[in-house]
Amino acid sequence: MHVLLASVSSATSPAGVCRHAANIARGMLALPAVKKVTMLTGEWQSDYFCNAFDLKDERLEIRHVSISNRSLARNLWYLRGLPAAARQYGADIIHLAYPMPVLQSAGGPPVVVSLHDLYPFDIPQNFGKKAWLNRAALKFCLQNADAIACVSEETSARVHELFPVRSSGKTVTIPNSIYLPSELRYASLPGAVRDCPFFLCVAQHRANKNLPLLLRSFYLALDRGVIPADSKLVVVGKEGPETQRLHRIITQYHLDSRVLFLRGISDARLASLYANCDLVIAPSLLEGFGLPVAEALTAGSNVVCSDIPAFRSIGATRCTFFDPEDNSGESLLTALQKAITTPRSTAISPVGLEPQQAAAMYLALYSSLLLGKRTNVLQPLSAAHQTSGLLSASIQTSASERHSL
Repeated sequence: MHVLLASVSSATSPAGVCRHAANIARGMLALPAVKKVTMLTGEWQSDYFCNAFDLKDERLEIRHVSISNRSLARNLWYLRGLPAAARQYGADIIHLAYPMPVLQSAGGPPVVVSLHDLYPFDIPQNFGKKAWLNRAALKFCLQNADAIACVSEETSARVHELFPVRSSGKTVTIPNSIYLPSELRYASLPGAVRDCPFFLCVAQHRANKNLPLLLRSFYLALDRGVIPADSKLVVVGKEGPETQRLHRIITQYHLDSRVLFLRGISDARLASLYANCDLVIAPSLLEGFGLPVAEALTAGSNVVCSDIPAFRSIGATRCTFFDPEDNSGESLLTALQKAITTPRSTAISPVGLEPQQAAAMYLALYSSLLLGKRTNVLQPLSAAHQTSGLLSASIQTSASERHSL
């Protein structure tokens, strides 16, 4: 099978959807039935897709689309250029790494889209005045795709709430996969945190990530001596609508020398941050899956996170939870105090969430579409994933052993 993986996005450095695409490719290349993976990216993405994700295989071809990195150009390419590329490369399946406008695939390869969340509907402030455009584009994509691969049961349930009946039979649940390099090198840490304790948050600067609450609680922790005076906070994520507000809060609390913003880092550096931080903190108000929490638990990090369904389903018995609606910061501070006294766990493989396992489910979905029928490709994993704390349970076990919308 030849899979055409479309990951043309605005990101000029590694971001979440880019890592998702890389993990799909990584998993596909572990399956003998996949003869070729063609990945399409923008020219501005060429360096980091070739270098940051360590994707090397003779069956993988990364091709760069020659368009400008503007919203209109990208949308037009997905509508016109992508079908032409599928014909040119002889692809059997088109897989969109995230929703973008596509036309119905009459006579062309089936189109699968990875659906991470329904943010345009659930938290429109992430998109500003153009939120209605994002809602329209998302609905258009889901309408025309042949299958919708939701990254969690929560996301799948939300699709059926927004688009009842018509989405039935079109959605499947394939959890995000986790890949962290096995060599967690201390040398790849940023120099600013090599010789001091630090806390880690992996989140874009968007409203649902709730980063102002994180900054407030971090300030309280320093002010009250809950954490060492030389502690730092590392926030890894792309700038966004909240960036200016975050810098104002940092200035207000005199945290300029205490908070380090990073973006576009390699998998190796991210893995090193997980491995060496004192805590991972995830304060989100809303998530479709919660990949940083899953990655942190896999790396053996202690995790403090908001008490929301996506995080509960990943780490029910391993995380320390707090109320993200408590804007005083006291709930997060209490959770932080508790978590910093807990011994660090042992890093293990994430049972059920490896790239090759997700790829096997994608492959079953692709095959069913090519055969012109739908099958319940996810029943075994879906049943397990719905139980509380799939990843937590796997970690505990290992530790004890040491068509239209």
